[in-house]
Amino acid sequence: FAKLPDVTPGPIVVSNDGLLELLSPLAFGLAAALEGAQVFVYVQGPAVRVLAPGFRGKLPGLARPFSRFARAGLERIGHVSATEKLRWLQTLGARLYACGPSLSRFKVDPDRLAVENVTVCEYLTFMEVMQQADVHLYA
Repeated sequence: FAKLPDVTPGPIVVSNDGLLELLSPLAFGLAAALEGAQVFVYVQGPAVRVLAPGFRGKLPGLARPFSRFARAGLERIGHVSATEKLRWLQTLGARLYACGPSLSRFKVDPDRLAVENVTVCEYLTFMEVMQQADVHLYA
């Protein structure tokens, strides 16, 4: 793998809470953090559900009833839950942000988040981080 060039903070904006849709942005964030880049993750929209205690990602549409089989398959090949990936990111120095209005809209209690040290804010607060970054990832 090529070494990442020195970059200013890398923001990741995650909007989807689907089982498979959470894999790539969080994996890219972990890879960047392991390479020494400062990572900032902003969860908004339905993705704020990943912060709720007991969150389990689901497949979309007609495949939804098969979500538990997909989760088991992902675990078998070494994937951990999205919530656990967020905790690993924090361990590596990433900063986590959650959209306050989205928490309210999707009924996630900001006082009972499954991940500690999450800054609850609105999008404009996260824009400051994005303006200073060389790399952006939207999912």
